[in-house]
Amino acid sequence: MSRALALGLTLLAAVACGGGNRNAGAPSPETPSAPPASPPPAAEAAPLAKSTVTLYFPSATDDRLVAESRAIIETPRPADRGAQILAALLDGPEGEGALPFAPDGTTLRRLWVRDDGTAYADFSSGLADGLAGSSEEILRLYAIVDSLTTNVPEIKRVGILIDGRERETLGGHVDVRRPIGPDASLVATAGKKE
Repeated sequence: MSRALALGLTLLAAVACGGGNRNAGAPSPETPSAPPASPPPAAEAAPLAKSTVTLYFPSATDDRLVAESRAIIETPRPADRGAQILAALLDGPEGEGALPFAPDGTTLRRLWVRDDGTAYADFSSGLADGLAGSSEEILRLYAIVDSLTTNVPEIKRVGILIDGRERETLGGHVDVRRPIGPDASLVATAGKKE
């Protein structure tokens, strides 16, 4: 093989393998490179789905509970739904025919729901303050129980705790050592007279 032919084959092999051009694979100066990819535009957040629930407050005129509607954010977890319901209940009534069910400053510390349908609502000590008698105690308890059991199908009964502890009663009249089921007989219905 001639020397010229060998040199030509060597050069041809070097060019083919990129050895002849150190910038092989890089864009040439006259070829503009594509701009860096920009992130996709932020999608506008879809509005959160809401649902309407029924809350029960002590009546301003008799020893019954009166219903008010509220909108809460739709959520699949029963404990999250129940916590929103109790937060709205603690915010107090919007109508004139209802009274707050608990003193100002009362807070929900935690709510959890067991698989057997029992929810436990742990309130601050304010829940037990200012009770004037058995009727007020009953309405305070059932405002909680009926609001939860009506709106959260997974909740069948509610246990009440104060500052993380079980109590015998809130105000000396109703035993709250065991979870309580709903009592629809306490709910005032439109046009009902007794």
